[in-house]
Amino acid sequence: MSLLEVRGLEVFFDLPAGELHTVQGVDLSLNPGERLGIVGESGSGKTTTILALMGLLPPTASVAGEVRLSGRDLLGGGERGCDEWRWREIATVFQGAMNAFNPVRTVGWQIAEPVQVHGTAAGTEAKARTRELLALVGLPPAIEQAYPHELSGGMRQRAAIAMALACQPKVLLADEPTTALDVVVQDGILKLLTGLSDELGLALVFVTHDLAAAMATCTRIAVMYAGRVVEEGPVSDIRRIPAHPYTRQLFAATPDLLDSRTVTFIQGSPPRLDRPIVGCPFAPRCDDRFDRCDRELPALNATGTGVRSACHLSATQGSTDSGRAGRAIVTISAVAPPALANLPAAEIPRPVTAALPVVPGVASDSLLTFADVFVSFPRRRSAGDIVRRRPRPVVRAVDGISLKLAQGEMVALVGESGSGKSSIANAIVGNVKLTRGDIVIAGFRVAEMNRQARRRSRRQVQLVYQDPYESLDPRKRVKAIIDEPLRANRIGRGRVERQQLAAAALREVGLDPPELFVDRFPHELSGGQRQRVAIAAALVMNPMIIVADEPVSMLDVSIRAEVLQVLDRLRHNMSVAVLMITHDLSTAAHYADRVAVMYLGRIVELGQARDVVRSPRHPYTRALIAAVPNLASSEHSTMLISGEVPDGSAIPPGCRFHPRCPVALSECSHHDPDFVTVGPGHLAACVLAS
Repeated sequence: MSLLEVRGLEVFFDLPAGELHTVQGVDLSLNPGERLGIVGESGSGKTTTILALMGLLPPTASVAGEVRLSGRDLLGGGERGCDEWRWREIATVFQGAMNAFNPVRTVGWQIAEPVQVHGTAAGTEAKARTRELLALVGLPPAIEQAYPHELSGGMRQRAAIAMALACQPKVLLADEPTTALDVVVQDGILKLLTGLSDELGLALVFVTHDLAAAMATCTRIAVMYAGRVVEEGPVSDIRRIPAHPYTRQLFAATPDLLDSRTVTFIQGSPPRLDRPIVGCPFAPRCDDRFDRCDRELPALNATGTGVRSACHLSATQGSTDSGRAGRAIVTISAVAPPALANLPAAEIPRPVTAALPVVPGVASDSLLTFADVFVSFPRRRSAGDIVRRRPRPVVRAVDGISLKLAQGEMVALVGESGSGKSSIANAIVGNVKLTRGDIVIAGFRVAEMNRQARRRSRRQVQLVYQDPYESLDPRKRVKAIIDEPLRANRIGRGRVERQQLAAAALREVGLDPPELFVDRFPHELSGGQRQRVAIAAALVMNPMIIVADEPVSMLDVSIRAEVLQVLDRLRHNMSVAVLMITHDLSTAAHYADRVAVMYLGRIVELGQARDVVRSPRHPYTRALIAAVPNLASSEHSTMLISGEVPDGSAIPPGCRFHPRCPVALSECSHHDPDFVTVGPGHLAACVLAS
């Protein structure tokens, strides 16, 4: 018998609009030391399954089926029965580490709390257990006295794992533990989970929308769609021959760092779970469906290749090919005429020309130029600083950046959290003031614009934020969200013309026909549709430049490909320049023309995307690439960097990367290297690059 057995798990939510059947007959099993990855799009039932196993579903939920741990029924005792085994037998690591902690309690107090509540230890024993757990996840003892907001994202996630392990559970459920973390921190968390599983015999359930991360971490994969497991088996077998069409399309939608294949998104949307599903739930989106798929639900059966698949084609081994009604994946063309091109010229914003000095020497095709840009801001002094009368520390967020962005070009800024990427985005749109240097938009210095000119120039640069859940007003319909920037900038001679502009922008981002979307609220849209609305709200101003700050980090793999192809289409069809800020090197390699690698406020490597990825010349770039999960292999590079990005108020002397560099020389501690040319258009700031 397996350690954890899930049989016929069903979850229903009783909502005012009707019953929502979110988990539909899930069967899973897990042995000690085994790592099971659960992958699939948003809404597939992954998180609901995890919450059901922990007994954490709200009162509106009804659970049926059987969950057994070491032969013991976990669901039979109801909510009260969960207290006996929750955290002692099964523990969880939630998606948002900050939300998992009480902000007014120290980290040490919160790690010790489950130990004391469950009577495992108390007093000095509980403190000793806390220090032991901190050491287990690679955190120093001093963290015990820190508050959650004083830790970096990676340190908070490690502390959350320590808290989950406090009572020595047999099963750890990790729900999206690396979402929105940069690639180096993600790599550290994934290696930590793998090591704990091997060292402690811990059974791990890893829920994620990152297929590559699941492949690199887990021993088995379960693919969920519309509340069901549609494919399950060993990682090696699914990687070699994915049996279900949905799994194959997930692979096709996942960019791989060193694979130049075209990335495609999955057309259509998952079925509604508040209505009965007839036939295969994936049939409306499947390229290989045939008549039987529309009338009969496929069972999850062995395929003979080491996996189980819920697909009629897997069961018949393709004998019904002649009866298929195939539907090709649609890729976005780069030759369609731009929808905004035919609008009245008076309503299209133009570059500011009045009272703005043109910068000499700037190429005409350079829409955006950074000329030795510095951004710094003072940090609040601690009590010790005040007593010792130390000066207020100054954070050098951007520490001398020079970069150009041409018309129709996409440049990706990559690097760890704290490298200064978002500070650059805020400097472009005027949210932060430059300490020194120039930002030049379409030949005009931003610093020399008056208030009116700055307001008009902002039409040319639009910012797309990371999280569409937060950037869209939940109280406004889509038509009001897109109409707002038009009214604020007095664009359009009336409501009818503004509606035409809004409809054109919605069509341009693929929300066509617009009539289906304009009267919806954000919560009535999928994640990909919400992000498309955010892009449309930026595009309606007909900008020359779009600054996209982590535009897809919160989205699942299929929606991510969809949104990125929208941005790619805009730059090809409308010659919009895109500055994309991301920690995902795989995305940068597939979509960007050039990649700029940032570390602690500076660009340390710059070049064509293929050159930077295939021939990285800076040790930091090589470390970032080594940390990226690989779809084709579970092997990891041994080249690692340790520690966190240093504080921007205490930048190390010499090469700022040398304290973490695995190949640093003695001269690196006192010599700050300049850029050297290592290839055509390829620059690196390292003494070893030449």
